[in-house]
Amino acid sequence: MIFKCLVSVGFAAASATLIAHAADVHPAVYRLVEAIPLGAGERWDYATFDPATGRVFVSHGDHVTVVDPQARAIVGEIGIFPGGTHGIGIATQCGRGFTDDGKAGTVAVFDGRTLKVQSTLAAKPDADGIVFDPASGQIFVIEGDNGTISVIDPKADAVTATIAVGSGLEAGTADGAGKL
Repeated sequence: MIFKCLVSVGFAAASATLIAHAADVHPAVYRLVEAIPLGAGERWDYATFDPATGRVFVSHGDHVTVVDPQARAIVGEIGIFPGGTHGIGIATQCGRGFTDDGKAGTVAVFDGRTLKVQSTLAAKPDADGIVFDPASGQIFVIEGDNGTISVIDPKADAVTATIAVGSGLEAGTADGAGKL
């Protein structure tokens, strides 16, 4: 399978204001800049961009592939998660990343620099989307089948709360002002 970057490398670094304004003026125009092979064609899920490092984290199958779009190269792989990995959240303030093993209901905490898994936290089965909220500094793990969201304090490396919100959840977005 090939990861296709449909926008120029500069697009990811562009400000949200510029992107939003461009979308208001005319429809988005994308172009293929480069194709970076990511390995065998297995289940593909989330891609997360880390503005602090400029890396793109792509979950597929039982691992996460880390891409440096500037270098147009794979820079590493994270873990082997037998139940399949889905979401990726990057807690920029502490240099840690988070991904899940959905079937096992766990979240792996990895070092953002070395990409090595440091610890595993309990979540709920069907852990899926993972969101970092910069306003609160918290990681939110969306657990679809359970209808819950596990809240992780990345500095303490601990699940601090589980919020019941209803079933059928898949993903979320932080608004940058403390709301998910």
